Amino acid sequence: MKKLNTKKGFSLIELLVVIAIIGVLSAVGITAYTGYTASAKEQAARTQFAQMVSFVNAEIAKCALGSGDYNWPSTATKDTCSDGIDANTDDNIADQLVNGMGFKNPYDQTTTVGTAATSYVRHGTDANADGDGKITIFADATNDLVKITQEVVDGTVLSQTINTAD
Repeated sequence: MKKLNTKKGFSLIELLVVIAIIGVLSAVGITAYTGYTASAKEQAARTQFAQMVSFVNAEIAKCALGSGDYNWPSTATKDTCSDGIDANTDDNIADQLVNGMGFKNPYDQTTTVGTAATSYVRHGTDANADGDGKITIFADATNDLVKITQEVVDGTVLSQTINTAD
């Protein structure tokens, strides 16, 4: 008895169907991944903003209670509680955020610690942040205020003004 010669494997049609299914699944996955990363970046920016406000409030409260000086990193211009809000305050807060706390722009991770970070954290100006994830810090010595703003995404700006005279 003679054996029939049968070939084992997949036909061209079967392979094309599998490739089409993989293509559809990857298109859906990429779209979902993009949405997840966008919402993660926005949440990271909101979390950073809350941490900044909490840090500044804690430092001001510490001085109000008379329990020491501001906790700036060693690279900062020293600013004591007795100085109050002055020309160095916003510089020191910015330095603490970037160099001390290691903040990075969630929308642009290439901005790292050091001088390149000045494009991420602006200080000394009373203007809103201008770009996704960017931060602006303004210390108003005349009115004893510290204003912190951060653009979260597409023009949504978080802003907090802290009165240091209280």
